[in-house]
Amino acid sequence: MTDQPTPPAIHSLTDEQQKKIGQSVPQKMDDKHEAFMKEILRLIEKKEIELGKPHTFVNEAVFATLSESEQDQVDVALFNIVNLLTRIVEFRVSKHTPDESIELQSMIEHLWQMKERIEVKHDVLKF
Repeated sequence: MTDQPTPPAIHSLTDEQQKKIGQSVPQKMDDKHEAFMKEILRLIEKKEIELGKPHTFVNEAVFATLSESEQDQVDVALFNIVNLLTRIVEFRVSKHTPDESIELQSMIEHLWQMKERIEVKHDVLKF
């Protein structure tokens, strides 16, 4: 067992130290994450997808070919995808967070995992 320093108790930190702990640190994302982020922002700017309208994320021609059960699965997943995508976009456009960071890359990874689960058989999402 190694001797590791005991982290200070949260109540012993100054207000400034507590604020700094929760800040995202700028870090360059890899090219595929950055390209995906730019594509999402482009789709939003062109109003091809709207964060407040989950079904705008769906390729309706593909969705229409799905069974009722598969459509229900997509509908349920859309709720979570919209929430996560909203957080990703808000993080990226905020003036209080870096445009690139490990946190943003991690959120994008999570979104990709959600997307993969509902697109096992059909590419039903526009992105």
